[in-house]
Amino acid sequence: MIPAVIDKTVLKKYEQYLKAELNLSLTTVKFYIDEADLFTEYLEKNNKTYISAEVSDIENYIIKRKNRIMKLSDSENCKTGNNIISSLKATTINKVASGIRSFFKFLLLEDVRSDNPSRFIKMSRRGKKLPDFLSVEDIDTLLDSIDVSTHSGLRDRALFELIYSCGLRISEACSLKCSNIFSNDGVIKVVGKGNKHRIVPEGDAAEYWLKKYIKEARPLMIKNKRTDFIFLNIKGEPISRKGVWKRFKEIAMACGIESRVHTLRHSFATHLITGGADLRSVQEMLGHTDISTTQIYTHLARNDLKECHKQYHPEGKKTGGKL
Repeated sequence: MIPAVIDKTVLKKYEQYLKAELNLSLTTVKFYIDEADLFTEYLEKNNKTYISAEVSDIENYIIKRKNRIMKLSDSENCKTGNNIISSLKATTINKVASGIRSFFKFLLLEDVRSDNPSRFIKMSRRGKKLPDFLSVEDIDTLLDSIDVSTHSGLRDRALFELIYSCGLRISEACSLKCSNIFSNDGVIKVVGKGNKHRIVPEGDAAEYWLKKYIKEARPLMIKNKRTDFIFLNIKGEPISRKGVWKRFKEIAMACGIESRVHTLRHSFATHLITGGADLRSVQEMLGHTDISTTQIYTHLARNDLKECHKQYHPEGKKTGGKL
């Protein structure tokens, strides 16, 4: 008898495929596994299986998921007035479609199916949201406002200096270990998405505050526990992503700056590019697989280009430097 719901053996093999073959992050793996479960449950209700599913079944499922996602996000927007959630809808819907395509590709590779109906499913086109970033002055204001007279304050200064100086993702900063620091060389080893490693220069300010935190505050925060993680909470445990978000929000609000901690990473890339850094170097430091992801930051140099054109081009002053 053909299974109506996803077989546990198939699910386990699919999970291994996502981790080993595609090298996806644990978060993405969980999303794809959950999506495979939801999809097969949907098929079961319609007297179908993942073996007998057709293009129309996939299309109808994605439409159903799309309506559900839009309904939830619109409801949340009404409660919070937050347009950020609304902008995430297209991203999530595309991820749903991507998960289904990945699942059918796996079934084809495993000879569970002889065809792949998901190849006819097109991804929704969406415009790329331009990243927010802070000015150098705002970042200086924010970092200088941190009270470094306390152990947690010294940790926060080192943490946010490092995120900005190295362009780290929050998860990368939280997972950073003492063995990842190479002070003599002025670099750190970062473990990014898909367990990919990269080497990033620290920067003088980040190096100073990190050494000060490790020497003066961390030994008192560790509370006789054994851990190689650098950034700890008040219990002596590795600080969580939620903990980092909360501390940054508190510091930013106290400065009258409306921002998210991930903006430090955007600011890192923006300031490098506007300062003249080449795109390939920025790509490597950010850990982007595709350079097109890094290219989104080049729009932020547009004002600099206008000023350059206005100042140096023979027609610049006449036209007002319009591009």
